[in-house]
Amino acid sequence: MNVLVVGQGGREHALAWKLSKSKKVGKIFVAPGNGGTAKESKCYNKKIDVNNFSALEELVNSENIELIVVGPEDPLVNGINDYFQNSSVQVFGPTKEGAQLEGSKIFSKKFMFENNIPTGAANFFSDSKLAKRHLETVEFPIVLKADGLAAGKGVLVSKKLGEAMQWIEDIMEKNKFGDAGNKVLIEECLFGTELSYMGIMTPYRFYPFETSVDYKPLLDGNSGPNTGGMGCMSPSPFMNDELLKNINKQIVEPTMNGLRNAKIDFYGFMYFGLMVKDNQPKVLEYNCRLGDPETQCLMLQLDSDLLKVLLDALSDDLKNISWGKQSSMGVVIASGGYPGSYKKDQHIEISELDKVKLFHAGTKDYNGELLTSGGRVFSLNAKAPDLESCKKIIYTNINNIKFNDMVYRKDIGDIYES
Repeated sequence: MNVLVVGQGGREHALAWKLSKSKKVGKIFVAPGNGGTAKESKCYNKKIDVNNFSALEELVNSENIELIVVGPEDPLVNGINDYFQNSSVQVFGPTKEGAQLEGSKIFSKKFMFENNIPTGAANFFSDSKLAKRHLETVEFPIVLKADGLAAGKGVLVSKKLGEAMQWIEDIMEKNKFGDAGNKVLIEECLFGTELSYMGIMTPYRFYPFETSVDYKPLLDGNSGPNTGGMGCMSPSPFMNDELLKNINKQIVEPTMNGLRNAKIDFYGFMYFGLMVKDNQPKVLEYNCRLGDPETQCLMLQLDSDLLKVLLDALSDDLKNISWGKQSSMGVVIASGGYPGSYKKDQHIEISELDKVKLFHAGTKDYNGELLTSGGRVFSLNAKAPDLESCKKIIYTNINNIKFNDMVYRKDIGDIYES
């Protein structure tokens, strides 16, 4: 079977790499891919934008592709599943309606309220003056979110009124994130421990993946601006039987019930971004795709054939997913200036790496030379019997990767609580 992976980041590299291990996979096309995906066995890059559905359709037809695996959120929110609904190719990912859970933070928050899913209190605004007026009445810290997609950067946890006011001005009046910031949420700041809980959701079943912890802030000590993710460890040291039971009963089951009641047939990845305190989970956000850099950790741990898992889920015939017993960890290597402006086309040198897997994200191959092309450039990952061993392996190898203004956190694996 030929497969198309849509996307170009580290998550898509990890998915393509894992799919290539399946004996049932013929060719894997990655659109548009990166400097690492084309070097994997069976993989071929195609320079097609993730939202150019007609060009993707031409590729599907010319290469006899039978399955599309969607990595990033944009094409899901823009309706890639709906576009291919009357064709022979299967799409692993929700319809446009289902993807609203990620595509609109106001939609998802209202969905949580309507289905009694624990989450923070929130108010919604489409007028910047009203939003600013509301800020003068709230207790800080407070969380501000752009309603639409902003590449993981549309959230501010603000401790000061002036900072929050400036954010509203930048987002709603100066259109920093374009139409994504036409509406905003101002919501309660939750405290506790963040937890990424991901898996595969079908209308009547949720198949959990191994647990993981994402490190979103740019700097050591969980400080600095939020990013798309600077590292990950799995399994989460915070998970226990009571918490798992609460997540399933209070969040997973009501989410599936709410989707069915809304007549949304959801087949795809589901990511619950949670805040946990005293074993009581609350939802920070829904993502209708796997997280990055969590996917890189999880694909190292997955024992099952990923292709079979996806096809069985689409056929409502998935029995279980098998996971290895070892731990995994990943450290993101980014361009200086990220998540703000940064230089591209920096020459990359990689010397011998040992016991690690390097997943590319923001890289490109230019006439045989590997160059940076994005904010997050690599995820350096390792699998070992425990998290401390993973950490030692990664940080021993990381100096063998070099490019100008390279930045990374040195504390991935440390435990932080809000």
